[in-house]
Amino acid sequence: MHNYFILTDEELFDLVKKNEEPAFNELYNRYKRPMVGLALKKLDDDDAVEDIVHDLFIKLWANRENIQITQHFKSYIYRALRNKILDYFAHQVHERKYLDSLRLHGEGFVESADHQIRERQFLAELDRLMDKYSSQDRIILKMRIDGYSNTEIAEHLGLSEKTIRNKYSLIIKDLGGKLKILALFFFFLGT
Repeated sequence: MHNYFILTDEELFDLVKKNEEPAFNELYNRYKRPMVGLALKKLDDDDAVEDIVHDLFIKLWANRENIQITQHFKSYIYRALRNKILDYFAHQVHERKYLDSLRLHGEGFVESADHQIRERQFLAELDRLMDKYSSQDRIILKMRIDGYSNTEIAEHLGLSEKTIRNKYSLIIKDLGGKLKILALFFFFLGT
């Protein structure tokens, strides 16, 4: 049994590659707070920062066997954080353009019966997609859509904040592409 606390980051990551969860937990505990602190200097959205850092560690664990770190682990993890923050900014810009496009497109037919039908069809299809999730997952998604933070959702459901972040991240990854296709189909191809 290893005393993970005294191991170097590189030694810990070698153990992570051998599927040792306690080594992964030690790396997570070493880097989570400093990474959140750094990311908060770049972003002013606490939930987004938590999600970015958490997602980075999820990917680290999921891809542990394929990751080749040629420098210090610390350099690798902070570079990965920088890239995730840049991806977040790029996504925000893209999302704003998409929403602006929706607004511009929507101004001419917001009150039209055709748009209302498409909106109902879209929502029905979204409900159908959500049927595959547990009631708890649907509550998490609904509360996030309504603007609740991970902390508030965790308190409401009696779960840990980390569990909420995990579940929400998995739901969004699963739904992400499907929602874009649905929106395109119902709101742009139908016009």
